[in-house]
Amino acid sequence: MSMVVRRRRITAASPTPEKLATFLRPLEESGSVSFAAARAGIGRNTVHARRRTGPAFAAGWQRAVEMAVERLRDTAVTRATEGTERPLWRRGRQVGTIRDYDNRLLQFLLRAHRPEVYGRRRG
Repeated sequence: MSMVVRRRRITAASPTPEKLATFLRPLEESGSVSFAAARAGIGRNTVHARRRTGPAFAAGWQRAVEMAVERLRDTAVTRATEGTERPLWRRGRQVGTIRDYDNRLLQFLLRAHRPEVYGRRRG
């Protein structure tokens, strides 16, 4: 005789203010809703529902995403201006490193910050 075991899905329909604050911190750090929800122990659907119904939480979410975007922008500027190091190999041995610069990233940043000068020209 086989028994069917049903697992009950446990959700936090009404997460505590502490859990919501815990969600916003990793959202600010990573920009990832999935990552932040997992860190806070809240389901993605729950935080999206709270965002739709809670203006204060929605405002905190927006600030967290803006901070995450600023962090990404800072990282992109650093990578474009300082480059990234990669190992230099000769005959199977690492003999040094080379600094690579991403010119496409640099062009993107220039267009984004000075579109009047570096934007695509039509003509």
